[in-house]
Amino acid sequence: MKLCLVYNPKDSKLVPGAYCSVFKDMVYALIKRFNCKCFITSNCSASDIDADLIFFFDPHSSHHIEIEGVDKHPALKFEYWNDMHQRESKGVYQSTGIEVHKLGAEQRARRAEKRGVYYIISPVKYAFFEHFEKYFGNMTEKMLFYFPHAPTLNQHGLAPIDKRKTAVLGNGATWGGYNNGYDFRQWAFNQSYIEFVKHSINDKSVLTGSEYGSFLAGYAGALALCTVFPVPKYIEMPNAGCLTFAEYHKEYEELGFEDYKTCIYVNETNLKERVQDFLECQNNEQYKEIAEKGQMLDIRHWAFQYTLEPEIP
Repeated sequence: MKLCLVYNPKDSKLVPGAYCSVFKDMVYALIKRFNCKCFITSNCSASDIDADLIFFFDPHSSHHIEIEGVDKHPALKFEYWNDMHQRESKGVYQSTGIEVHKLGAEQRARRAEKRGVYYIISPVKYAFFEHFEKYFGNMTEKMLFYFPHAPTLNQHGLAPIDKRKTAVLGNGATWGGYNNGYDFRQWAFNQSYIEFVKHSINDKSVLTGSEYGSFLAGYAGALALCTVFPVPKYIEMPNAGCLTFAEYHKEYEELGFEDYKTCIYVNETNLKERVQDFLECQNNEQYKEIAEKGQMLDIRHWAFQYTLEPEIP
C-alpha cells in the first residue's frame, strides 16, 4: 500500500524544538508502516500523486495547500485534527514567529468535504461530536476515526514515586482556555501545596519534546486538569510514572483512568485534602500501586488498539 503524506514542514507540531513530541511521534510511526510513500508540502495536482492512502496532517487546519482534483483521486483520504473547539483565528506563533490562520469548525468540515476526505482522525470523541455533528450530520460517527494521544516515552528505569521529589507538579498553559476549561487548573496551580512550573513557552528551562517525560519523571505526582478533554500531557504524566491527580472527564475514564486505581480524581473541594494526604504518605503502598497501574496503562496498548486499519469503503 502506498502512502502520500500532505503536511506543512513549518507546522508548530513538527518543527525542531516543538514543545510536544506526541504529534511528531505519531506521524513517524505512521510513515514507518509503509514501504512506498511520497510527501506533499506545496500546491500541486492530484495527478502527481501515486498513492492508495492520502493523509492530511493538519492538526489546526492551518495548512492551506491546494491539490487540484484531489477529491476525484481514488485514494482513501484521512485528515488529522486536534482542538475540535477551535474557532477561526489569525496570528503569529510566539515560539516561532510564524504567521498562522486557523480555520473554524464549519470551515474545517467544508474543506474536508471538498477534498473528499472519508475519515477525520481525532484524539477525542465527545468534542468531535459536539462541534461537528451539526455539519457532518448522520455521517459524523462514520467519519470519526478515534486515535487517542499516544506519546512514545521510555518507561524503563523510572524511579518509584517514593524515590522522587516529594511534590505534585502543576505544569501547563494557564491562559485562555475554551469554555473556561482552564479555570480549575489556574486555581489549582496557585495553591501553596502545588509546585507550579510555567509552560515551556514561558520558561525555556523546562524540557520539551521527547525529553518532557524525563522532566515529569522527577516528580512524585502531577496535576492533569482540563474541563473539556484530555490533552497529550495527561497521558504523558502517568506514562512517566507520576501519581496523576486528574480532573474527571468521561473521555479520560474510557482510556482506563479509574479513581484510586489508576489515578486520583480531584475537584476544588477535595484537591487540598487528597494532595496533602499523598505528600504526607508518599511511600504508602496504595499510592505506589496507583502510580504503577497508571503507568501500566501502556501507551503501546492504546496504539495497538487504535492501529490505523480502517474499513475501506
